[in-house]
Amino acid sequence: MKGLEFMAKACGFIAALFMCLIAIIVTGQIVVRFFGGIIPSSDDFAAWAMASSVFFALPYAMLRGDHIRVTLLLQMMPQRFHKAYEIVATTLALLLSAWCAKHAIFFVYESYAYNEISPGMVALPMWIPQVGMPIGLSMLTLMLGRRLIKCLLNQELEEK
Repeated sequence: MKGLEFMAKACGFIAALFMCLIAIIVTGQIVVRFFGGIIPSSDDFAAWAMASSVFFALPYAMLRGDHIRVTLLLQMMPQRFHKAYEIVATTLALLLSAWCAKHAIFFVYESYAYNEISPGMVALPMWIPQVGMPIGLSMLTLMLGRRLIKCLLNQELEEK
């Protein structure tokens, strides 16, 4: 599981790089507009970087226990039901994440297979900015599998 944790941290690092890229694009666009110019497709690139940042951050957030959870039910139920609740909730999240990852993989594959090109000023194959989505969702699925194993083995979970 150390390799999986390393990959989740790498995804977090990549998400941070995409956030830095957004700052560079926005700053560059402000400077260039001040002098009367534009950066072609800067809005597109900033939006793609934001989407990639979100999806790459998912496994890292799971590793650190930073995903938002509704704990109202957990607080109200007796302690003896907590483990079963965690197993059921994690299993449902795992199944949903796997389903989303599968469809994201097919979505990006279709963009690649049909040679879909971005509609902006800079023509870019759409699978390139879309590839962060299946990677992030697949890694989230693996991290949820890790969490489920930890639940089943009564190991400490990364809760905040």
